[in-house]
Amino acid sequence: MIYKRYLQNFDTKKDDVVIFDVVIIGTGIAGMYTALNIDKRIKVAIITKKTIQNSNTAIAQGGIAVPIGNDDSPDIHYMDTIKAGSGLCNSKMAKILVSEALINIEMLIKMGVPFDLDDENKIVLGQEGAHTKKRILHAGGDATGRIISEHLGAKLKLAENITIFENTFLVDIITIGHAAVGVLLKQKGKKFILFSKYIVLASGGYGYIYKYTTNPEVTTGDGCAAAIRCGAKVVDMEFVQFHPTVLFHPMNNSFLISEAVRGEGGILYNSKGERFMSNYHHLAELAPRDIVARSIFFEMQKTNSKNVFLDVTHLDKEFIKRRFPNIYSKCIKIGLDITKERIPVAPAQHYSMGGVLSDENGKTTVENLFVCGEAAGTMVHGANRLASNSLLEGLVFGRRIAQFINNHQLGSLKIISIGYKEERGNDNLNIISEAELLREKMSFQAGIIRINGDLRNLLDFIINRIDYLKNKKLQNLKEIEFYNMLTVGYTIVQAALMREESRGSHYRYDFPQQDDINWKKHLIFSLNGWEVIDKNA
Repeated sequence: MIYKRYLQNFDTKKDDVVIFDVVIIGTGIAGMYTALNIDKRIKVAIITKKTIQNSNTAIAQGGIAVPIGNDDSPDIHYMDTIKAGSGLCNSKMAKILVSEALINIEMLIKMGVPFDLDDENKIVLGQEGAHTKKRILHAGGDATGRIISEHLGAKLKLAENITIFENTFLVDIITIGHAAVGVLLKQKGKKFILFSKYIVLASGGYGYIYKYTTNPEVTTGDGCAAAIRCGAKVVDMEFVQFHPTVLFHPMNNSFLISEAVRGEGGILYNSKGERFMSNYHHLAELAPRDIVARSIFFEMQKTNSKNVFLDVTHLDKEFIKRRFPNIYSKCIKIGLDITKERIPVAPAQHYSMGGVLSDENGKTTVENLFVCGEAAGTMVHGANRLASNSLLEGLVFGRRIAQFINNHQLGSLKIISIGYKEERGNDNLNIISEAELLREKMSFQAGIIRINGDLRNLLDFIINRIDYLKNKKLQNLKEIEFYNMLTVGYTIVQAALMREESRGSHYRYDFPQQDDINWKKHLIFSLNGWEVIDKNA
């Protein structure tokens, strides 16, 4: 059903082709950190859809989970990760994640990333939901992602072996047989090809296919869709994480109110002024985020309201301003003083556990194609990511990819003749309205609560659009982007239909119980169809 490729009849003239050793798609923490860990003698191109500071990393507030406290250990961090993942974490990958956390943080510190320190010049450790220990490192209070992104970006620009391509769109991955050999790109209307010995997808998630999301507009699943088209397998696509507390305000419905706010003592109240989380879980506000998100959803239904409230007014005013400067200033700008008023919040899509299937070195099922960060399906998060493990995942597996490339340099690259058919845009498509309709349907029919009828209705809608578009001439980037959104949406909805149980972030109203007997398994999709594998197989 999904097979549209854009590589036909392209005349590979000399000016249309550039050769690199490594091409990296994406400039979040995973892409930038991978590039900076690659041997300086290796020629690297790094591609970003907009600018190098436009990514989920740059807006990440939470922090990085690292087991460095005196009462903490990788084993405890591992158990917290496994428990949050609802029985579907890959044990091997989870152990790699926690055991290599410290070395990567030490490397960030050597790169000059200024993590928050206390009066004794020791790293401040925060607490977040489902963590049994304080182990969250922050920079700039709630500006961790932005500060890391800016520091890595500055180093990226100084690296002589790295060429940055901004405002450049990934159209397709070029393959010979079952091996990736390059990428077809478009920049300011010009199409060109980068041939490469290795390709690394660090293209982020696909949050923007949901109407209510914390993700920026660039997150339309382009890397994941291109990987599917070139034959790669994807896994765990039904597991989409919804952040419980996103600002719900007429002036902003996408600004994330960090998990750390509840970690520091924030309390949730419904529209009637009643505290409710203890009715749903013994950890109350510190329960795993999938439970908190669903609890808020159910509470909103009970009270017939569009939001609940997060209260920090009982905390010290100066502490709030110092600990959450970004959140405080953002809310002040819209007329909300969080030291005096409760914050209106509601759940929204935030993170994708699933992605392009990869091994411990980031290798996908397509030769010479690697993946890391949110684009990857490492199975490390299972059915529900433990808070602040996402930036850590990008670091750990990004560095592993770089080490593999450093130790396995290929010989000379053979340039082949590649086709690309020059196409005209399709005037009959109203892409903007179609994309918005898809996003709305994804939020309401494949969101926090799912049921057979809604999912089937949405799947029919997606298949109908794909069938219409796959034989049309798509050149306009918005059209290709919409096709990518449909491709990814298909895998999410089909997997959600197939998994007839509730587990982690995937909640079926018609199958509300977790079924370990029949569903302790992973769903994998490729152009050859679906396959089911047992956990850790």
